[in-house]
Amino acid sequence: MSFTARLSPAPYARVMSDTGTVTSLELSSATRLQRVARLQRLSEEALKRHAVRAAHERDEEALWELMEAHLTLRGLAGVATSQHTLRAYRRGLHELLVMWQGENLLRPSRDAGPLYVQRLRAGDRAEVLESEPQGARRGRRVKKGPLSHATVSLRVAAGRALYDALAWAGATDADPFRDVRIGRAVTRPEDNESTRVYTEFELIELMAAARDQQERVILLLGSHGGLRVSEMLRLTWADVDLRGGELRVVEGKGSKTARVTLSPKLAEALLTYRRAMELSGDQREHVLELRSQFGVFNRLRKVCERAEVDFKGVHALRHAAGTRLYRQTGDLGQVQDHLRHSTLDMARHYAKADRRRLRASLESWE
Repeated sequence: MSFTARLSPAPYARVMSDTGTVTSLELSSATRLQRVARLQRLSEEALKRHAVRAAHERDEEALWELMEAHLTLRGLAGVATSQHTLRAYRRGLHELLVMWQGENLLRPSRDAGPLYVQRLRAGDRAEVLESEPQGARRGRRVKKGPLSHATVSLRVAAGRALYDALAWAGATDADPFRDVRIGRAVTRPEDNESTRVYTEFELIELMAAARDQQERVILLLGSHGGLRVSEMLRLTWADVDLRGGELRVVEGKGSKTARVTLSPKLAEALLTYRRAMELSGDQREHVLELRSQFGVFNRLRKVCERAEVDFKGVHALRHAAGTRLYRQTGDLGQVQDHLRHSTLDMARHYAKADRRRLRASLESWE
């Protein structure tokens, strides 16, 4: 269960418009564009009253609706803002409200933004840890200790998005995150916990521990195809061209569409999986039966437990694909193409991660 599903439901916040009353429950049940349109139709004064009330009452649902509307109407990506970004901003809003329990959102205290960042960097997040339900089995567990440089950046981006939305609504001109400095990353990307990879031996062990074809396909979509978990979930059988040895990734990161070359092992696994699905009479559209990121996350964690391999996350499968391809070819261009990175600089991580080449070179020195 995601953190948003575990939150206690917000009260039926009343939003006065020129044409009547809209409840936050109705806004939540509408589509994203319908929610945005309803807020956009409010008069300036009604929107301001709604935003001020949401901030004073710390109504998380209403504040998120304002952020979502502003991101859609004024953000760079607009309606194409990815679900990954929206989830990260929603998580950031939740943690900010939990950690800022004593702050007036419309008039935050001096240096409230910088102090928040330093607390994240130091791992001083006791309120967040205490707010999570005990014994939750589904979803990503809240991280303990200092947050990574990238995660702190996301939290700050969420804070800025909140105050951009409040300013758009005319509720405040406060901007506590405007001049916040996050500081430099204290570790190199290749040494960061979040960029670890599954070794080739671990991947062999994971494949041996897979109990069904879906688990094998998940492992190979990540470690051979280099797909992100969101891309795995969007993949349909119409996107898979087994004869051509390709699959199409639709609306990947940055709303891009690209083609991925299949390895023979991945093509074989997909063919076996599809045949089994057809024999069972299942006519589903999507490749995976699992329909949530948390479902894939937890399934891979169980495979790791059976294989007695340290669980490093789903994205580590993608890192394994990039590291293996660079180790095999020494060609960053191929890594960039296969993983669909927008720039070569993004692929350079895999050159830094391959420390075996450096070690082999230094061993020949006299």
